[in-house]
Order: sequence, then structure tokens, then C-alpha cells
Amino acid sequence: MRVPLLPWFLLLAACATTSDGKKEEAPKPRAAAPSSATAKREGEKEGIFVDRETEGYGDTRPVPKATDEEIAEFNRIWELFRKGDGAWPRERDRFKRRGDAAGYLLAGHLIRFYMQANMARESSAKALVRAKDEIVAVGAPCAPALIDLMVLDRIPIADGRNFVPDDLTRQDALDMLERMGPQGVPDMLRALSRKDLGIKGRRFLALALGGTKDPRAYDPLAGLLRSDPSWQVRADAATALGRLGDPRAIDPLTEAVRKDADSAVVKRAGKARDDLLKARKQAP
Repeated sequence: MRVPLLPWFLLLAACATTSDGKKEEAPKPRAAAPSSATAKREGEKEGIFVDRETEGYGDTRPVPKATDEEIAEFNRIWELFRKGDGAWPRERDRFKRRGDAAGYLLAGHLIRFYMQANMARESSAKALVRAKDEIVAVGAPCAPALIDLMVLDRIPIADGRNFVPDDLTRQDALDMLERMGPQGVPDMLRALSRKDLGIKGRRFLALALGGTKDPRAYDPLAGLLRSDPSWQVRADAATALGRLGDPRAIDPLTEAVRKDADSAVVKRAGKARDDLLKARKQAP
């Protein structure tokens, strides 16, 4: 079976399976779903994570179209994943090294697997943990979809419905991006630079960037702390700077303690600054 290149949210509704590989009955759509031929053409043109009608905040760069050989190889190793075969991690990593198209094939299907486990969270706890661990292992190709799950209020899927991320989903995405460390930082910085990013998106991205411990996050986070119009964003930027662990943050945090007009920002900045000062004293 040929696996088409589809936007990641289309993969959520395409050939849905349970974690044990059995077919699920597709839910009735609110609107007519596009034909498989139409979806395949759109996917081949745009790439897995690209659909500009969704106003996604993840990376919208097209990726190379997978070759027939890559698709056949992916189908083979995906069976290892579905069966829980011990050879899967080795084969997954080997396949990912083939390049962008291979990485995005892995990412799209693992995001779909995560979403299926997420929608049955109470009964699929083990599958949810497995999905998150696998997404972190694949790394950077998964980052754009995680960013969208973290910052968007709704995500259209192939059958005409919208998926609405809840707070648990957003926290999952934040945790996975943190665990990826530097791998997800370029996409998060790209998303953070968008002028139309809302307060919720800026807050979640700030916290995720702080958790990566990547020094590239310092300047954007310091900028949010100094000048973001939302006190909530400034407060989360202060916390993120503390978690980042970069001693350069002591100065902007001290400035926020002295000058910020909001008491919550002052309190969070003071704690983050004190934690950094303590860490610096304890450093060898």
C-alpha cells in the first residue's frame, strides 16, 4: 500500500487504526471529506505539514516527495512499530537518516498515533507514553505539528471537523518539545517571531523554549520579558529565563523586578533571578 504525503492533520483521519493495529470505525464527519485522490494530490504538492489554509504556526516549508522505495521501506518498518518488534528503534533511526522525506513520514504517522492515544487517554495510557517517547526520538520533523497543537485554538482535519486541543494536549506538546531540546528550537523561534501569534501561543512557546536549555532562546525570551504587552507572557518569560539557566538572564530579570508594573511579573522575575544567582554561587 502506497503511503501518500499528507498534511499531518489529514493523517489523523486517514486509515485510522487502534494501537493494536485493528481498524477503527471512522466517526461521521460534519462535512463531506475530500476524495482520496484530492487529498493525495494536495499532500504531494504541499508536503506533510503544509496546508496554508489552516494558518498553522509550525514550519511550512515543503519537504521532498518520498520516493516509491522510501514509501515501501516505511511500510515495512511501520509494521515493526505496530507489532512492537524489538527491531523497531534501530530501523526507525536508520530510516530517519535517509533524509527529510523519511523523517516526515515517520513524524506524520507518529503524530497520528499520538492523537489516537490522546483521544482515548484514559484507556490508552501506555500507548500515550509510547507515542510521546517515539515522537521525542524522531525529534525535529515532529516539532511543527507539536507547535500547532500547542498554540492553535482549532485544527481542521480531513473529514471536515475541527480538532480542539485541550490543556492536556498543549502540555503534552510542551513536554515533548522540551525533551527534544535543541532539535525543536528553530521551529519554535520561527513560530514565536510571527506577528499574529496570540497570548496563549507566546506563553506556551516561552515556557517550552526555557525548558530546552538552549542558549538560542535567551534573546527572544529576554525580549518578551522586557516588552510584551501581556503581563502573563512577561511572567512566563521570566519563569522560562530561570529554567533556561543562562546567567545572562540575571540582568533583565533584575530590571523586571525593579521596573515592571505588574506584581506577578515582579514576583516571578525575582524568583527566577534568585535561582540563577544561587546556581552561579554553587557552580564550581
